[in-house]
Amino acid sequence: MTAQELFDRTMAAHGGDLREYDGDLNQATDGEWGRMVQRVQPLVADGGYRGQGEERYRPADELYAVHYTGPEGTKTVIRQRDEIRVYYNGERSEDEDRIRATAMTTDAGKLFHYGPTFVKHRATSMTRLEDRREGGVDYRRVLATIQPGFGKADEDQVVMWIHPETDRLYRVHITLTGFEPTRNAHVDTTFLEYEEVGPYTLPSRFEERVLGPIRLFVHEWWVTGRDQDRGWTDDDVRGAEFSGAAARPAGE
Repeated sequence: MTAQELFDRTMAAHGGDLREYDGDLNQATDGEWGRMVQRVQPLVADGGYRGQGEERYRPADELYAVHYTGPEGTKTVIRQRDEIRVYYNGERSEDEDRIRATAMTTDAGKLFHYGPTFVKHRATSMTRLEDRREGGVDYRRVLATIQPGFGKADEDQVVMWIHPETDRLYRVHITLTGFEPTRNAHVDTTFLEYEEVGPYTLPSRFEERVLGPIRLFVHEWWVTGRDQDRGWTDDDVRGAEFSGAAARPAGE
């Protein structure tokens, strides 16, 4: 089976291309950060702000907004194609390092939370790699080169581990070249659980680790609530706080 054929099976197993969905997807998350990554990569982890999260996503036009609450306050990110706005405690940030790090982690979050659609619309090539055995399962692997990469990167790479029976993503292994402190990093995120969301099958529990240049635990997080098709407007998600139809916590 070719790399493209494997990828097409994976897209189908996740319910198809999210860009064809004309509604909105809303989810709440919670999680725990590793202590070491907050010391080594404080701007990337941003653990003082990225605690509980509320996401609002409209796939058809790529409008993606996240409002986080952490021990140091709130962080809100609005991302649509090349646009990014970042707010800390209600004030818009002009710090270029924070913005670059946030653009990168926000794009990675779209891949983690919404699966192969992210790769489909950025992949310039796909290559079949040797299968890799773990836990008694021979995972099929596909290497995709994506342009643009995560955040402000020109290019990155994604290795997709695909379960041979379900065709779902089991893991993605990514490069992060768009922010100087992470240029040599290789990040591995494993999808531990899935659930049905309308016509789609989306991951609901995650574990993230750095494989190199040093190995360390990064983040474990999970979805605490989901709903869809609220019909919120651009104005509802483009400020430092969600308003209107976007304001209610996901799943309530």
